[in-house]
Amino acid sequence: MFHFKRLVAASALFFAASACSSTATTTTPVTPNAPLAGDTNVAMAQVGNTFSILGGMKIGTETVPVDISMTVTKNEAGVATMKLKADLTKDPRLAKLDKLIPANMKDSTGKIDTEVKFRVTAEGIQDYFNRDNALHTTVNYASVVGDTYKLTKSNAATITRTVVGKSDQDDFPYNGFAIKTMTIEQDSRIPGIKKFTYRANHRFGIVFFQIVADDGSTMGFYIGSKN
Repeated sequence: MFHFKRLVAASALFFAASACSSTATTTTPVTPNAPLAGDTNVAMAQVGNTFSILGGMKIGTETVPVDISMTVTKNEAGVATMKLKADLTKDPRLAKLDKLIPANMKDSTGKIDTEVKFRVTAEGIQDYFNRDNALHTTVNYASVVGDTYKLTKSNAATITRTVVGKSDQDDFPYNGFAIKTMTIEQDSRIPGIKKFTYRANHRFGIVFFQIVADDGSTMGFYIGSKN
């Protein structure tokens, strides 16, 4: 089985890259994905809405409690600013993850306290989770299996997200009931990590995120939206 700490470290690297903006010397022209159209008055992106992890982190068959929340603090024409807070100090199994989070993402007590931004419309979700803060499609609800969302960064590396599944019936268990989802996979360049997988729903947004290691072991969590 892939070592627990390697999976935790991989989640930290993805998390840190997602939550931090970075400066980069541009060597390759960066073309952001086109902004998704559609109504920007979406319930999940309304100011005051909150997101949380449902049931803790699932690492193989083990569940690790973790205190993480995200609150929408601003929405400007569909670009939602969210306050991300997390306490990774309560469980020693999360110590490795906590050490990998940059200090500028933490408050004076050592808890994570930072902001992230998404573009959220009725057509889908886009993020800025890359070194250039360029708009990158997370999910487009109109996509079909085989569609890709690609972004070439200023260092010439390309992030590729591929739609690998789309259900036409309520078959994904979620927070006590079942929903329709799209499944998207993102490639990985982290040694030992095969891919990142997430599921999205047109009403609740991203509902599940998972890291898959080269040996097939996994770590994931369900994401709940109050609205």
